[in-house]
Amino acid sequence: MSDERVRVPAGVAVAAVVLGLMAFAGLLLTAGSSIVLFVTHNPLIPRIPVVRLTVAGLDALTLALIILAACTVIGLFRMKIWARYSIALLGLLDFLVFGLMTLGVLIGRVKSGMASMPIPTNPHVTLGDILLGLAAFYAVLALIGVWWMIYFNARPVRQAFADAEARLTP
Repeated sequence: MSDERVRVPAGVAVAAVVLGLMAFAGLLLTAGSSIVLFVTHNPLIPRIPVVRLTVAGLDALTLALIILAACTVIGLFRMKIWARYSIALLGLLDFLVFGLMTLGVLIGRVKSGMASMPIPTNPHVTLGDILLGLAAFYAVLALIGVWWMIYFNARPVRQAFADAEARLTP
């Protein structure tokens, strides 16, 4: 391995930071979910073993994706080719999950019939407004996945990773 430092393009660094922030947020949400599931005693959360097992399984899957994201962030800063493939795959998964969540919230808003219901603490805001904001948030997260898929498959980025790999290979 050469002592040369690999130059990381700005777009790769920004994508790695965004992925790292998303992974950190996912870690906090997963930890919170696990604490609520196994530590607190809340009457809203059923003590049905199948429910607890399902939520624990989803938390384990999310944790595996967080570990993959953390490894990918490290690989991106080291300009490893596998990290380029990994972030493109995570981008596809991100697009599918958050795109479906966007669609689900919008369909729920239309089908619920409660979209015009005002919020008690602020009568100028309706439930429909809140659902539109949530759908917009999910849509932005879905667009991040589109960005990763397009950016990491662009010719200059593919070439930058190939050049970095060639410089580091003896």
